[in-house]
Amino acid sequence: MKKKAFAILTLCISLFAAFALVGCGGSGGATGSGGGGGAEKPAVDMRTDFIWFKVEVPEGVEITDVAGDTADRAQFKFTESEHASDRFIPIFDSDKNADELFDYEAKWKTDFEWTENDPVKYNGKSWRNASYTHTGGVTTEYFTDVDGGSVYVRIDNVEEHKDAVETMMKSLEFADDIAEAKTEAMDVKLEDIEIKR
Repeated sequence: MKKKAFAILTLCISLFAAFALVGCGGSGGATGSGGGGGAEKPAVDMRTDFIWFKVEVPEGVEITDVAGDTADRAQFKFTESEHASDRFIPIFDSDKNADELFDYEAKWKTDFEWTENDPVKYNGKSWRNASYTHTGGVTTEYFTDVDGGSVYVRIDNVEEHKDAVETMMKSLEFADDIAEAKTEAMDVKLEDIEIKR
């Protein structure tokens, strides 16, 4: 009788341990739902690859070829805008660092009211920026250092397109060797790049 009671007790303990293990997410699988200790599923990368940079292109933004039809000259137009010319344009300069490029651009904007703003941070990079007013509204230029030079992003009427601008700036990432990537991008037609949505 004692052996039987001991066997039943052992079985109960084993079942309790098994239920506890399953309840705590101890199966080793990634649930992705949180709380169970499982690993979260990685977020889908929605950035479009323009060879020398990647960026998420939200709804209401299209690529345009006004400065040429190759991927090294990719520009983005805000289609839902009261200003037909509103764009987001990334530009690489291999000859200047961000401060030199900032000063160079400021010198060419002497006819406008060039106003330096507080630096901002996007995707781990600090961007020095300034705005100037013109007949088409307000243009803001963002400057940051990258390997092999610097990049600036020119954006028209940021406040009008704030959500799209935030999405794009937060997702912007550059190739390790931008000069080499831009040479490669010269052979890529913008129309052949598939925009992720």
